[in-house]
Amino acid sequence: MNENAFKLSVLMTIYKKEKAEYFDRALESLENQTVLPTQIVIVKDGPLNESLEDVIKIHAKKFRNIYTVISLKQNHGRGYASKIGLKHISNEWFARMDSDDISTKDRFKLQISAIDKYTKNYPKLAVVGGQISEFMNDEKNIVGYRRVPLTPNEIENFAAYRSPINNPTAMINKKALLEIGNYSELNVLEDYDLWVRFLSSNYTLVNISDTLVNMRVGNGMYKRRGGIKYLEAYVKQKVAWKKQGIGSNKTVILSSIAMMGSIIFPTSLRKLLYQGILHK
Repeated sequence: MNENAFKLSVLMTIYKKEKAEYFDRALESLENQTVLPTQIVIVKDGPLNESLEDVIKIHAKKFRNIYTVISLKQNHGRGYASKIGLKHISNEWFARMDSDDISTKDRFKLQISAIDKYTKNYPKLAVVGGQISEFMNDEKNIVGYRRVPLTPNEIENFAAYRSPINNPTAMINKKALLEIGNYSELNVLEDYDLWVRFLSSNYTLVNISDTLVNMRVGNGMYKRRGGIKYLEAYVKQKVAWKKQGIGSNKTVILSSIAMMGSIIFPTSLRKLLYQGILHK
C-alpha cells in the first residue's frame, strides 16, 4: 500500500478547560507526521477561551485545506461532541487524538500499514490501536506505559477485565462505528464501552506493538478514577457488558474487587498503583 495515497481523517474534541500550549503541541504532532492526514476535524465542545481559539486559528490558517472546525453552543461532553464530529468525517478511516497528547512521528504510517496487513485476514477489522507512554510535565519524563494485547483473541480476553484499546491511539473504521450505533453519550467509561460494543458485534480489534502516542498524565487523572460514583458506574457497566457477551460472573467480580481496592486508595497511592504496576 502507498501510505501517502491513503486518505485519513483525525477527530479531536476540545473544551475550555484545556491548556492552549498542550493543544498547540498536540496539533503540531499531527502536522509533523511522516504520513499527513487529509482532514483534521476539531469539535469545540462549547465556547472556548481566547487562547484556545487562537491556537485553532493559527493552525487552520497554516493548513487551510485540512482543518474542519465545528462549534457547539454549549458543553455536552466528549461522547456527544464525538458523535457530532463523526458526521463531518469524510474518509473511511479516522484517528482519535486527545487535545493534550502527542502522536509519535510515524504513528499514522504504522497504523495504515497495519490496516493493509490485517484487512486481508479480518474483513470486519474496525479498530487498530497501539501502545502509549505516559509522561508528566516534560515529554522526556516518562513515568509509565500502558501495554495492551495485540491479537483479536487476546484483546477479547483482556476486555473482560480491562479496556483493551488505548483510546488516544485508536484508528477507527467510520462505517463500522455507525453500524454499532455511533459514539454513546456516556461520560464515564465511554471508551471501554465502545470497544465492548465492537466486540459484541463481532468486529475485529487489533493493536500493534509500537508506541504511537505519548500521553500527558497528572494528578487530575488519578483523582478522577476515584470515588463511590465512579465505582458504581464501573460495576453497572461491567454487568451490562457481561450481558453483551464480554466477561463472566467471575470477571465482573474480580475486576470490580480490584477497582474497589484502587478507589479506596488516596490519590497519591492510586498514582503509585498505576505507575508502578498497571502502567509499568
